[in-house]
Amino acid sequence: MTAAPRRAALPQIDPTRCTGCGWCVAVCAPHVLSLHADGGRKASALDDAAGCTGCALCALRCPFGAIRMRRRPAQAPEAGPASDAGRISN
Repeated sequence: MTAAPRRAALPQIDPTRCTGCGWCVAVCAPHVLSLHADGGRKASALDDAAGCTGCALCALRCPFGAIRMRRRPAQAPEAGPASDAGRISN
């Protein structure tokens, strides 16, 4: 079984610009965005970063420029199976 591919970028929502209109939630195919009540007003939030495809449709659809795609920091590659380079075969 292989791990899900790591997304290069995730949406970052600016709460000062988000009006809670819900356009980003409506366009999100994997349904990882939702609206949350925050102090009497609604605001969009990323609920499932692992499920995000990184398609950026939410950022493109936001009429208020409240969503920007932010690159994730680079990580060292995961260790895989031992290499056969040092093996001696008969």
